[in-house]
Amino acid sequence: MKVLLYLPVVTPWWFAYVVEPLLRRLATVAEVDVLAPVRWRNTGVGPDELARCRDLAAVRWHIVDSADHPSLRTAPAERDDLLAYVNALSPDVTLCRSADFATTRAFPGTVRFLMEAIATPFRAAPTFMITDQPFANGVMPDLAATDRARLDDLIDPLWTRMHDHWDRSLPDRRTVADALRVPADAPMFLLPLEYEHPENFFRQHRPDGISHEQRLAAIAEAVAPHGTLVVTDHPLNIAYVDRTALHDAIARLGKHVVLAPGDIFGTPSTLALTRHMGGMLVGDSKSFAMAAAFGVATMRRSTFASGDWLVPYADLATFVDDVRRGRPRAPGADAARLWFAYHFANEAFDPEDTALTGEEIVDRCRRPVNPDRWAAGLDRMMVALPEHVH
Repeated sequence: MKVLLYLPVVTPWWFAYVVEPLLRRLATVAEVDVLAPVRWRNTGVGPDELARCRDLAAVRWHIVDSADHPSLRTAPAERDDLLAYVNALSPDVTLCRSADFATTRAFPGTVRFLMEAIATPFRAAPTFMITDQPFANGVMPDLAATDRARLDDLIDPLWTRMHDHWDRSLPDRRTVADALRVPADAPMFLLPLEYEHPENFFRQHRPDGISHEQRLAAIAEAVAPHGTLVVTDHPLNIAYVDRTALHDAIARLGKHVVLAPGDIFGTPSTLALTRHMGGMLVGDSKSFAMAAAFGVATMRRSTFASGDWLVPYADLATFVDDVRRGRPRAPGADAARLWFAYHFANEAFDPEDTALTGEEIVDRCRRPVNPDRWAAGLDRMMVALPEHVH
C-alpha cells in the first residue's frame, strides 16, 4: 500500500494537529510519501515540520523549492510535470490539503481531501473529514431505510438535548435586537463572513471573485429596503486580518447594515443570532449547519454542491422577497437531523483520537460510507455536550 500526502496549502497549525497525527498512523500500515512546496504565505512544509517528524525514518519527503512553487497553491505552472512526478510515485491513495481540486483529481489511485468538519450547534472533539467533495454542504448518499432509522435512533437523545440547551441558553429576539440596536419587528438577514487571510487559498473558488466589501454592498442594496443585514466576522479575521476596509464599508452602508460583535452575552455571535434570522446568506461557510439545525432559510453563492434537503436559494431577489413575506423555504427538521447524524457518525473524526488507526484512515479514504464506525462516531459527538460550548 502506497499513500501520498500532497500538502501545498497546509499551515503549521494544520500540520501539527491534523497531518502529523495522520502521518504517524499511516506510516505503520503503508509506504508514505509527502509532497509539498516550501513555506510561503504560511503554507507548505518547512524546517519545523521536518524536525517534528525526524523520527519517521521510512517516510519519504519531496519538498518543491523551484521558482514557481507558489503556483502549486492555486494552479501549477508546470502541471504536466507535477502529474508525471506523482504518477512515478504511483500512490494507491492520495490525501490532499490542496485548493487545486482539478489537478489533484488527475492523480492516480484514490484521491481524497482533508477538510474541516465542524457543524455547530453541535460540538465534538476536534472534527475533520476525508472527502472527495470539498465544500459540498449537506451532501450525503442515499441510505437504506434501515440505515436512516439507525442514525435517527443514534442521534435522538442528543438532538433533543441540543435544542433544549439552546432554548434555555440563547438570548431571545428582542434581547438580540436591542444588543445590535436594530428593530426587532423587521426581518433580519445574517451574513457570516469567511476567512480572508492570504493563507486561505480556497478563496479562489468564489464564483464572482469579488471581495467581502463588494459582496456586502450588493447584498445590502437588496436587503436594506426590507430589513436589517447583520454581518458576523470570522473569528480568525478578527484575530489576524486588518478589518479597516470592512468597517469603513459597513459605515458607508447606513443604519440597515450592522456588524455584530464577536460574541453576544458570551455566545459566539453567529450562533447567538442564527435562530432569530429570517434568512442566512452563505458561500462556503460552515455556518450553513447552524441555519439547518434551527430551520432557517439560506441563500448560497458557490461553485460547490449543496444537499437538496437544504433547499437553498440561488437568486438574491427571490430570497429577500420570500423572507420579507415571512414564507421562505427552509430545511425540514427531519432532514437536518438525519444529516447531522450521518455527518458526525460517518464523516467527522478526530486525528488525535488514540483509537484512530492507520487502517481506519485508509478505510475512510476507500470506503466513504461505513456503518461499522457510526456508533463510535456518535459517541465522540456526545463527549462534549452543548453545555460545554461557549
